[in-house]
Amino acid sequence: MHLTNSWIAEDTKRLSVQLSNYIEPINTLDLHKEARRFGFSFESPSQFPLSWMSKQQKLELSEQQLTLYPNAIVRKGVYRGLWVNGALLLLGLLLIAKGRFTKNKQSVVDSERSGLSKRHSTALSAQEIILPVSTGQQVNMFAMFKWRCELPKHIEPQSHFSVTLAKCFNKYRYCSAKYLSSGALAVTLSSMNKEEVEQTIKRLHEVVYQALLAFRGDLSRSAVKCGACFYSEGADQTQVYQIARSSLSVAQNHVWQHIHMLPLNRTLAESLLDAESNVIDDIKAGRFVLFFQPLFDFKTQDVIQSEALLRVRHKTLGLITAGQFIHKIHRSEHLIELDKAIVQQALKVLSKEPKGFTVSVNLHVVNWSSSEFLSWLIAILKESGRAKDVTLELMICDYYQHRSYFEQFFDALSPLGASIVLDHVNGPLDIVPLQKVNNIVGIKLAFELIHDIQSSAKRRAVVKQIVNQAKKLHVPVYAVGVETQDELNCIKRLGVDGAQGYYFSAPLLELENSLN
Repeated sequence: MHLTNSWIAEDTKRLSVQLSNYIEPINTLDLHKEARRFGFSFESPSQFPLSWMSKQQKLELSEQQLTLYPNAIVRKGVYRGLWVNGALLLLGLLLIAKGRFTKNKQSVVDSERSGLSKRHSTALSAQEIILPVSTGQQVNMFAMFKWRCELPKHIEPQSHFSVTLAKCFNKYRYCSAKYLSSGALAVTLSSMNKEEVEQTIKRLHEVVYQALLAFRGDLSRSAVKCGACFYSEGADQTQVYQIARSSLSVAQNHVWQHIHMLPLNRTLAESLLDAESNVIDDIKAGRFVLFFQPLFDFKTQDVIQSEALLRVRHKTLGLITAGQFIHKIHRSEHLIELDKAIVQQALKVLSKEPKGFTVSVNLHVVNWSSSEFLSWLIAILKESGRAKDVTLELMICDYYQHRSYFEQFFDALSPLGASIVLDHVNGPLDIVPLQKVNNIVGIKLAFELIHDIQSSAKRRAVVKQIVNQAKKLHVPVYAVGVETQDELNCIKRLGVDGAQGYYFSAPLLELENSLN
């Protein structure tokens, strides 16, 4: 009897811990559901003859005291176990109450850490009580959240979400929450079993939703969208970030799907084994769309350009970015077909905008070296009548490697009025060759140079040097991937002329698109 009461008291504690994971208010349905899961009821078991089994358990929740009773299933199980399997029952209760598992034919793990155990019937044998070892691979998770509501002005989001998530996910080695000025919440959790990922992201979504529900009682779960990426230790953080962003875009574009998650590395690679043929088929069938990332000028306080970003509808991964599949495409004719589709769609969008609205397009380096593509590009730009509103982006490392050829390409585009932006700049410029090019209208700093720049004196020095060099070239410098007020303040002090990123706006879905 003493052991049974101890077991019930232990379950009461576990229920209390579980309820602490919720952000108040907890609705009645969820409260009863959690109580039943741990073997309790809010109704008095007056029909049960053993008075010690009817003993009340008190639980405090937000200054409210709840009265719990062991439910019928638990009572009958214990009752039967006491009289039928007395000795075995005591062994089982002792194992559960003290959290100790003996060695058997297989290794065992603590049921509390596994997160997968449910209350076993007290009549179970010792063999059935033992749980198998989890052999899950350790992974990390990066998630981004967006919601359709405003937080109260008196709430400091960074502190609020940091405290909330630290409380609810303290079992992980590392839990970080970063509230971005764009209104997105970025969360990192480390060292979880791969089997936990699906349940963890669902729980994470629920915790964030409950945190928001405390301010907006009418908020629905569909208003809170989450995109996530899980990955192994040592993964490329830029790729993780891009995949999480892409996942968030998928979730935001679905009415019913509130969470979208993609893996990095092996699983993603397996999903993209046939990327070349699948993506080209999607492009031919029009199953793609362009998003546009606005570029803001600090001096004019206005949008001066919008960068076209390709998203393709993959049959299993959903909406994926070009960065996730472009390295899988090797045939030159496929690369030409891809860039032609992007340019045509960008010009289609541009035709519906007033003069002066500028679109920038990233072209694959292979197509820059194709005379066939160059001839086609010049012809279609002339035909559109909007060549002056088109800017072509080129990675600066590619320019340095094939400088003589690119300069000829630039000269061919110059009479049309089309301009050039050199992007992914992460080091000092080579000024001498750049002084010979007339239609370069901008330098874009790489994301890895800008991310958390306020915390790196070395990167600030590099940006300052690039800005000074660009002034000699009479070319503006823009930052990519600006997400926080601290980053914005820092690059302004360094003399950067403008920026794009989630601080200002998420990529905007084109109104006229080619999705079928």
